[in-house]
Amino acid sequence: MTLRIPVFRGGRALVTRSLGLALVGAVLLVIGVFVDRERLFYAYLAAYAYAVTTAVGALLFLMICHAMGATWPVAVRRLAEAIVGALPLLAALFIPLLFGLDALYGEWLHPESIGDEHVRAIVVHKQPYLNRPFFLVRTGIYFAVWLGFGALLRRGSIRGDRAPALAGGGRLRTISIAGLPPVALTLSFASFDWLMSLAPTWVSTMFPVYVFAGGFVAAIALLTVIAFAAERAGLLPGLRASHYYALGRLLLAFTIFWAYAAFFQFMLMWIADKPEEVEFYLLRSHGSWGFATLVLVLARFVIPFAILLNYGIKRRPAWLSAVAVWIVAAHYLDMHWLVAPEAPGARAPLHWLDLAALLAVVGPCVAFAALRLRGKPLAPINDPALPAALRYESV
Repeated sequence: MTLRIPVFRGGRALVTRSLGLALVGAVLLVIGVFVDRERLFYAYLAAYAYAVTTAVGALLFLMICHAMGATWPVAVRRLAEAIVGALPLLAALFIPLLFGLDALYGEWLHPESIGDEHVRAIVVHKQPYLNRPFFLVRTGIYFAVWLGFGALLRRGSIRGDRAPALAGGGRLRTISIAGLPPVALTLSFASFDWLMSLAPTWVSTMFPVYVFAGGFVAAIALLTVIAFAAERAGLLPGLRASHYYALGRLLLAFTIFWAYAAFFQFMLMWIADKPEEVEFYLLRSHGSWGFATLVLVLARFVIPFAILLNYGIKRRPAWLSAVAVWIVAAHYLDMHWLVAPEAPGARAPLHWLDLAALLAVVGPCVAFAALRLRGKPLAPINDPALPAALRYESV
C-alpha cells in the first residue's frame, strides 16, 4: 500500500493561540499571588496533575502497544509520542510548586503545628518518608524515569523516519518491556506524594490504580481528538472507521475500569468505617462538594459509558471525537476533585484561579508538543507494520 504521509509544518496558529492563552493564565496567576496565594497552589496542582497524568498515560499506552507488538496502534503512534513530548516542559513546570510546598503539604512538613495529638503522632510516624529532601529526590527520580523512557521511544521512532533499517519495532519493544514496571511504579508513588499526601493521615492502596485509570483513559481520549483533527486537516490520511472503533473500545473499557477503581475504593472504606479513611469522602459528600461529586460521577462515568455502549458512535469519528473531548474535560474535574477540597476554607468547588492555572499549564504544553512535532510526518513512515496498520479492519 502506497500512501504519502504529509510532514507536520508546525501548526503556527495552534502554537500562537496556545501561548496566548498561557500568557493570560500566567497573568491571572500573578494576580492570584496577591489575592489568594494558598488557593493558587491548589489550583496549580490540580491543573498540573491533570497534565502529567495524561502525558504519562500516553507514555504507558505507547509502551503497552510496543510490548504487545500490536499492529493497529502504529497508525496513531506518532500522535501518542507527541503527547509524551510535553513531559520535558512539565518537568520544568513543577518548579512553581516548589514555592508552594508549605501551603500544600504543611501538615507533614510542620507536624508540630497539628493540634490533635493522635493525628500529630500519625504524621510524625510517617516522617522518614514524608520529608522535604526525600520528597524532592523522589520527584527527581519520577521525571528521570518518565523523560528517559519517553525520549528513548520518541527518538527511536523518529530515527526510523530517516533510516529505514532502524524503523523496526524490536528495540522499541525491548525498551517498553523493560520500562513498564518503573514507569508504573513511579506514577504510583507520584500519586502518593503529590495527591494523597495532601491529607497525610489518609491511605488507600487503590489510589494509584484510580489515578492510573483516569490518566490512561484521558490519554486515549486526547489521542482520539488529535487523530480526528489530524485526519480532517489531511495530515493523517488512511485512518479508517476501524481505527476509531479500536480507540472507542479502549475508551469504554477504561471508563469502566476507572469506575471500578473509584467504586471499590469507596466501598471498602465505607465498610471499614475508619475515621482517618472516611474523612476523605465526608469532605466531598456535603454541601457544594457533594454536588461536585455527583457531577463527577455523571461526567466521568455515567454519560460516557452510556454513549460509548453504542456501536455506531464508536465507528463515527466526529461523534467519537466529541465524546473524547468530554472525557478529556472530565479528567480535569477528577483531578480538581482530588485536590481542591483539601484547600483550607475551600467552600466553592470552582474558583477563577482554577481556569488560570489550567491555561498556564496546558497552554504551553500544547505549544511545546506542537513545536517538537514540527517537520515530522504524523506516522512512522518506514515502520514495516504501518501498511498493515492502515489496512486494519474490525467489525
